[in-house]
Amino acid sequence: MGKIIAVANEKGGVAKTTTTKNLSIGVARAGKAVLVIDLDTSASITKALGVVPDKSVGTICEVFEKGIQGEDYPEGFGIIHHDEGIDIIASTSELKEYEVRLISAYQREVILRNFLYSIREKYDYIFLDCPGDLGILVTNALFCADSVIIPVAPQFLSVESMQNLFVTISKIRRFNGTHTKPEIMGVLFTMVRTNVKNGKRIMAELRKSYGNSVPFFNTIIPLAEKLPEADLARESIYKYAPNSASAMLNQDLVNEFLEIENK
Repeated sequence: MGKIIAVANEKGGVAKTTTTKNLSIGVARAGKAVLVIDLDTSASITKALGVVPDKSVGTICEVFEKGIQGEDYPEGFGIIHHDEGIDIIASTSELKEYEVRLISAYQREVILRNFLYSIREKYDYIFLDCPGDLGILVTNALFCADSVIIPVAPQFLSVESMQNLFVTISKIRRFNGTHTKPEIMGVLFTMVRTNVKNGKRIMAELRKSYGNSVPFFNTIIPLAEKLPEADLARESIYKYAPNSASAMLNQDLVNEFLEIENK
């Protein structure tokens, strides 16, 4: 049964999409069956992977539409196969409309969960690329997630947003009745300027303040030109610049992720 992992932070611009893209493809390269779901109203990972949404196949919008209407999902609904070894359910700008519609929908918090629970046995991992907020789409992601990865840029506003996410996760645990899920797999420092003292200070303070209650990834992803270049090229970092430092560091993250999963 596939493990569902939300990549989330209330703040935008902390490399959630880049992290989801390279981690999911890296895990697929390790031989795992992987599905990625784009929950961003900007369709960020859909664009970063060069996927063309196809309404005849279905996008995340049609997934929510069928869930709102209480309809069944045809076999393979919404699934697009990507040439770098993952499956993806794409997003479009129409997802903004579904944010509004979901507010008044029956069982609005668990519509995505109902869909994913019907297909999760086909995958080892399902990654949810979340928007930069804590609205109904993120609520749907957290209600069905087993674990959360929290990308954090070592800046003051990112830290405050991370704390808001902790509060939301705590509430979800109570509301979904588990009191334990979603677990926090780890805080991942991204977009790190390795030569900036303030960033190092913030990372050290966060590890000191939360290290006993929240896990942190050992891998740190520095700010690097190759990562946005790979997004622009609609490729993973492994395909775009396989010999770059960014590719090696992202592979370190994949290895650490798999080590955590194998414990």
